[in-house]
Amino acid sequence: MKTYLYLLALLLWGCGQVEYSPNQKFDSNTPSDLNKKNISKLYSQTNDDTVRFVLTGDTQRAYSACKSMVTKINSIEGVDFVVINGDISDFGLYQEMEWINDIYSDIKVPYIGILGNHDISANGKDIYRRMYGEENFCFVYDSVKFVCYDSNSREYNFDGSIPNINWLSTEMKPQEGVKNYVAISHIPSFINDFDPKLEKPYADLITGNKKVLASMHAHINQSHVYYPYNSTTPFIVANTAAKKEFYLIEIVNGKLTHKVINF
Repeated sequence: MKTYLYLLALLLWGCGQVEYSPNQKFDSNTPSDLNKKNISKLYSQTNDDTVRFVLTGDTQRAYSACKSMVTKINSIEGVDFVVINGDISDFGLYQEMEWINDIYSDIKVPYIGILGNHDISANGKDIYRRMYGEENFCFVYDSVKFVCYDSNSREYNFDGSIPNINWLSTEMKPQEGVKNYVAISHIPSFINDFDPKLEKPYADLITGNKKVLASMHAHINQSHVYYPYNSTTPFIVANTAAKKEFYLIEIVNGKLTHKVINF
């Protein structure tokens, strides 16, 4: 009996890879602070006068399509980084996020993960924070400030805190070395999953600042560029990975262009 228990203990210990619960938050191999690490890699790259990046979203359960996407991205010259704009997972499980990271780690350039509404399911927010970092963060690349944030209002019962308008306002104030801004979050402001009390403050913040080049989102499973609020500021929505397309975004001298790439 003792020998059996000893062997069972060794089996459970094996490499620290056993999952004890579907709601497990991490194992011994779970990566951490991926956004911070990948942004550091981005800063180490040699950049030119063009910012070129991929905008995609909703990777959940689309593992085969994601592998094909990685192959396509790697075939495009001059891409600086990739944004997965939320719903990295479907059920907020750490194994889902690890699978996606395993796939996207094969991209030749750094990738950034944004928090989506599905990523908040179960223990997902804690897992996201461990693997990717804080849900509200910024980085500056070639004089463009990318303001990334949680806009999943419905998951917080529309309590007026999400998105954090005060934080967004602060991050979009004039800053030395910053010529333009790009806002990035999963939920677009003009659908009913966004807190209706915060829609106008957000719209005013984005469309009232001529240095904001675009507001970028995903969630609604289509590739489309909207111009809401009678403005000229584009709200760019990326399709789900399962539909095998993504946006290639370019910013040159404060001018933004976008193109749908199929794979």
